[in-house]
Amino acid sequence: MPRLTFRAALPLTLLLLAACSPGGKQEGQQGQTQQGQTQQEQGQVAKPAAQNNLDAAPAKTTALAVQTTPARTGTLTVTRTATATLKADRDSNVAAQTGGTVTRVLAREGEQVRAGQVVVQLDDTQQRQALDNARAQVRQAQINLDQTRTNTTQATGSLQAAVDAAAANLQKARQDAASAANLYALGGISQADLTAARSAEAQAESQFAQARNTLAQNGKGGQGSVALLQAQLDSAQAGVRQAEENLARTAVKAPFAGVIVSLAVEVGEFAGQGSPVFRLVEEGSLKATFNVSPADAGALTPGTKLNLTYGGVNYVATVQDVSGVAGTDRLVPVTARVQGGAGLPVGGTAQVRYRATLGGGVLVPTAAIQVDGGENAVYVAADGVARRVPVTVVAESQGRVAVRGVEAGAHVISPVPASLQDGASIREAAGGSS
Repeated sequence: MPRLTFRAALPLTLLLLAACSPGGKQEGQQGQTQQGQTQQEQGQVAKPAAQNNLDAAPAKTTALAVQTTPARTGTLTVTRTATATLKADRDSNVAAQTGGTVTRVLAREGEQVRAGQVVVQLDDTQQRQALDNARAQVRQAQINLDQTRTNTTQATGSLQAAVDAAAANLQKARQDAASAANLYALGGISQADLTAARSAEAQAESQFAQARNTLAQNGKGGQGSVALLQAQLDSAQAGVRQAEENLARTAVKAPFAGVIVSLAVEVGEFAGQGSPVFRLVEEGSLKATFNVSPADAGALTPGTKLNLTYGGVNYVATVQDVSGVAGTDRLVPVTARVQGGAGLPVGGTAQVRYRATLGGGVLVPTAAIQVDGGENAVYVAADGVARRVPVTVVAESQGRVAVRGVEAGAHVISPVPASLQDGASIREAAGGSS
C-alpha cells in the first residue's frame, strides 16, 4: 500500500479544521440553506418529525356511517289470546223425578229436542197398575154416590106421599069431629059417638106428625150419605191424579227446547230419583267466558268486538259483561256473546283474540335503545354528530318501543354501532320506519 506524503495530507487536515470553526459552521448552514432552497425549487418539502405523545386523543378524521329512522308519536297495541269456555244462557242437568230402570233412550247426544219431548223413559209398570186401581176406585165411588142419591130421591117421594095422605086424613078427621060436636049439641048423637070422632081426629094428627118426621129424617140421612159418598169420590179422583202424575214422572222430558249435550244413562241402567239423566242447553244463546289481566280489562268494555276461533272456524263475539273485580288469581272474568255459534258445543273451549293497548309516546325501534348503568338512552343524529339522549320506556311490542324524553321527528340511530359514542362524527343514511 503506498504511503501518503505530508504534502498530500495537509489539505485534508485544513479542511477538517475549517469545518469545526465558526466560519465553517456558517458555511455549513449556508450549504444546508442552499440545499433546502434547491429542494423547494424541486417541489420536495421536508416534513417535521412527528411528536410521540401517547396521552393525546387521536384526531377524529373519520365519520361513522349509521342508519337512522324518524321517531313518530303513536300508541303500541298487542294482540292477546285467551282460552274461553263456551256456555249457554240456559244449561240444565235434567234429573229423574222418580226412580226406575231405563227402558228407552229417545234422543242421542248432539240431537235437538223440543220443549216437553221425552228423552228418557223409565219402567212404568207399577205406575200404570196404580193408575188403573185408582180409576177403578173412582168408578166404584161414583156408583155408590149415584145409588144413594137415587134411593134418597125415591124414598123422599114415597114419604112425601105418605105425608100428603096423612094430611088429608087429618083434615077429614077434623071435619068429622066438628060435625059430631054440632050434632051432639043438638042431641043428634050420643056421647060415645062424639068421643069416637074426637079420638079419630087425634089419631089422624099423630099419623100426620109421624109421616112428617119420617120424611125429615129421610132427608137428613140421605144428605149425610150423599155427602159422605161425595167425599169418597173426591178422594178417589185425587188418587187418580196422583197416579197420573207418578206415571208422567217416569218419562224424563226436556224442560225447554235445546240440544242434548250428554246422556248419563243407558237402557237397562237404574236411574235414582234426583240423579242427573241428561244435560240440555238452549241453542243459539252461546257465550264465551274467559279471564284477562286488570290492565286489559279496561279496554274490553261492553260492545267490544272479539275474534273467537273453534275448530279452525272464526266467529265474532261481543263483550257483554266485565265484572271489573279480579279473582284470587288476579284475573278479571269477561263474558262475550257469540254470534252465529249455534253449532258450537256447550262446555267446549275456544280461543279468543283481542287487542290490548300497552301505552303511548314516541315510537322508536327496539334496536335503538341502549342501556348503560340502568339508564335507557337513544342516539339522535343532528348536524353530522351523534347525541346521546336519556329516555323513559313506556311500553314495548313487536320490535317497537314507546318512550318519553325524545322529540317526535328526531332521527334516531338504529341499530346502534358498538363503537358509537356521544359526540361522534357520523354519516347519516335513512333506515326503516319506526
